[in-house]
Amino acid sequence: MRWQIELLFKLWKSQGRVDEWRTTNPERILCEVYAKLLALVCQHWLIVACGWSDPERSLFKAAQVMRSSVVEIVRAFTSAAHLLTVLQAVERVLKRFARLNKRRASPATAQRLRALTTSFEQA
Repeated sequence: MRWQIELLFKLWKSQGRVDEWRTTNPERILCEVYAKLLALVCQHWLIVACGWSDPERSLFKAAQVMRSSVVEIVRAFTSAAHLLTVLQAVERVLKRFARLNKRRASPATAQRLRALTTSFEQA
């Protein structure tokens, strides 16, 4: 499971670009890094809140869905009812498009865990 945490940080580093900045001023670099980390934590919270219950969800694909929906989500903050509607729509998109690809040669961790629990249930 440690690998899953490393994948999260790899995603944050590559897509969140927390290791890149546009200035040489140390205070601005720190501010930019904190802002990016805060945005990534919010993104991850939204992914979790919008149906992370399926272990075969692709974090990479879920992050792409969230980034493509961010403008709509931010606009929905004007009303709790509107925000709920938007998050339900995002949840439907996540369920449909953010699935792990099945791999036979090198199964994903979720596939291995499912196989393990299935073998225990059959025993």
